[in-house]
Amino acid sequence: HSATCVQKETFWSVRQLCPLRYNHRVVVEPVRVSFRRHLRAEAIRAAEELALEKGWEKVRFSEVASLIGVSRPTLYREFTSKADLGDALVLSETHRFLDGIREVLDINASDVPTAIKAAVRYTLDEAVGSPLLRAAIGRSADDAHVDTGVLPLIATSSTMLESSSNELVCWIRTHLDGHRPTEIVAAVDVLI
Repeated sequence: HSATCVQKETFWSVRQLCPLRYNHRVVVEPVRVSFRRHLRAEAIRAAEELALEKGWEKVRFSEVASLIGVSRPTLYREFTSKADLGDALVLSETHRFLDGIREVLDINASDVPTAIKAAVRYTLDEAVGSPLLRAAIGRSADDAHVDTGVLPLIATSSTMLESSSNELVCWIRTHLDGHRPTEIVAAVDVLI
């Protein structure tokens, strides 16, 4: 048997297919699932690229579809609207950012004040390279003349900020004993 023996819509483990070559279980996903995951990732990447190039208001679904090499109806089956694609873009950036925050906090878990300082530094450093994050946390006077094209995506940046706040509250509760939850939430609100 070979790893190419995957039946449609069925999960097979590589161990079942090649029991002598693999000592651990690896799941091979159906081609349809893999295609959809790849399609979503590429559409989000293309949408971000176009939004940064010319502003979200001028991004067209047909342009995104063309850029990633699929038809507009195929893209509409994955994202029901341009707003849905925009939401996916914001959520993707939020997850990427929160994964980084978690990593920074965990690396410095033995010293909570140092971990929080590192998380703030990480946020500031990430905002330099991410127009979406920069728009969510606010622009400086130096940025006032720069149109990132992504601000309409986050007319309210509550999703990204709320997720960041919740992540930090949970982490601090886990790593810092002796404080009431309301104190932690208030402190995180000041940080965020």
